[in-house]
Amino acid sequence: MLDLLGKVLRRIEGPPVILGTWRPFSSSSCCFATFMDINNWLLFYGILYLVLYAQVSHSKTCERTSCFSGRCVNSSCLCDQGWVGDQCQHCQGRFKLTESSGYLTDGPINYKYKTKCTWLIEGYPNSVLRLRFNHFATECSWDHMYVYDGDSIYAPLIAVFSGLIVPEVHGNETVPEVVTTSGYALLHFFSDAAYNLTGFNIFYSINSCPNNCSGHGKCTTSGSIPSQVYCDCDKYWKGEACDIPYCKANCGSPDHGYCDLTGEKLCVCNDSWQGPDCSLNVPSMESYWILPNVKPFSPSVSRASHKAILHGKFMWVIGGYAFNYSTFQMVLNYNLESSIWNVVPILKGPLQRYGHTIALYQDDIYMYGGKIETNTGNVTDELWIFNIPSQTWSLRIPAVLVHGQQYAVEGHSAHIVELDSRDVIMLVIFGYSVIYGYTSSVQEYYIRTNSWLVPETKGAIVQGGYGHTSVYDDTTKSVYVHGGYKALPSNKYGLVDDLYKYEVNTKTWTILKESGFARYLHSAVLMNGAMLIFGGNTHNDTSLSNGAKCFSADFLAYDIGLYSKEN
Repeated sequence: MLDLLGKVLRRIEGPPVILGTWRPFSSSSCCFATFMDINNWLLFYGILYLVLYAQVSHSKTCERTSCFSGRCVNSSCLCDQGWVGDQCQHCQGRFKLTESSGYLTDGPINYKYKTKCTWLIEGYPNSVLRLRFNHFATECSWDHMYVYDGDSIYAPLIAVFSGLIVPEVHGNETVPEVVTTSGYALLHFFSDAAYNLTGFNIFYSINSCPNNCSGHGKCTTSGSIPSQVYCDCDKYWKGEACDIPYCKANCGSPDHGYCDLTGEKLCVCNDSWQGPDCSLNVPSMESYWILPNVKPFSPSVSRASHKAILHGKFMWVIGGYAFNYSTFQMVLNYNLESSIWNVVPILKGPLQRYGHTIALYQDDIYMYGGKIETNTGNVTDELWIFNIPSQTWSLRIPAVLVHGQQYAVEGHSAHIVELDSRDVIMLVIFGYSVIYGYTSSVQEYYIRTNSWLVPETKGAIVQGGYGHTSVYDDTTKSVYVHGGYKALPSNKYGLVDDLYKYEVNTKTWTILKESGFARYLHSAVLMNGAMLIFGGNTHNDTSLSNGAKCFSADFLAYDIGLYSKEN
């Protein structure tokens, strides 16, 4: 700017002029020369003003805007340890927090690209430390917050957050709370080089009540252990955090039902009424959720990308992804009548895996493919069979491979069906192969002959992917496939809302009307001729999914019976 001012001064012809004095005026040059002189001086004063304004503005950085995490020194922000930016507004370093309670944040505005921030919260050994995520907004699946129960990354990893966690209303108790029991917590935040959101505000406290009893109880000191506290819940609220309502409107007593206070504290409805508060008729066109009072709850139950199947009064859960495999159990079952989880001890069997499939045939569970949780992380083509009565595993080696290679896949779906030919086969639909990418093939495993077949299919040209769901309808003898993560045009990848129908006897594909709700890693069941779909990851490419949550609580339904009548 000063160089530009010098150039302007050099452009003004004649000797230097002392400001504030008179100049001789020549009437012969009254028009053009005087006009040029005025223009030069206007230009000079204009640039001088800009120079002085820039200097003054620069010198008042701290005065005009305060330093968020630092102090003003010589008109510039001197940042505290772990903070960067011209106003010390971005975290970028390591922090140690030793107070009994407090907040941690990435800063007052959107976090930086390529941010790496770490917080160590120090309590005292074996104390309970609670982290409440009051606000959390990061790029889904790319920018993550890792939480460890200890003072280093070698401590157990207990939570990873990404995406949006924003309370819809004040006091919304769906905001998650993470608990560590070692007396310490290590939090590490990482962001990549594209897209940044508003970040997070996390409150922590040591030996406090969960969620501050959700506003429905009092935090009380334990009589047996003075250092521990618990929630004494108000009437009609229960749970560790007093966040579960019970006996709403006194269950409509006496006409609809009554409140049972002797056991689980719930409504017992009369024969013609149903629902958590006995407010729905029997039958009813309305649906509702029930949260079972599960007991006991084991940490080894926690997992993702597992598979579950119903056999008798038990739901069998096999495999899945977990943060810590030291206490991981490959096989669990849940008793629907007693609401009790059971760990099934297995002496010999498959390695831990996720992204696999399981399908039930008589008393056997057939588990195929998936990603094995080893150092190499291989995607496998193993077929294991779990016999429910004996609770033992056996590995099935195929006798014959017909019509091409068998694919090792993950993120596929599978169903065991009986064909018109009386053959009983396991259909494996789509999936991701390390060698071939996203496959559009159907694989058939013939149970009686222990052989595989990759058949030639007819009909529409469909595109396979990862993380779709499918159901088998015995009435139409067809598999209905929805959603998934697929390869898109222009070398892009994303979620889709496709709906396909595969007729198992004729091996024919049909493309049906898309749902309008793209997702993957969702679940689906078939009930009374309707395909019911719940949840899933709904965040497409960030440039297309502005503000989309990572995971959805949507409930979708597709009427298979209505489609069959129309066609």
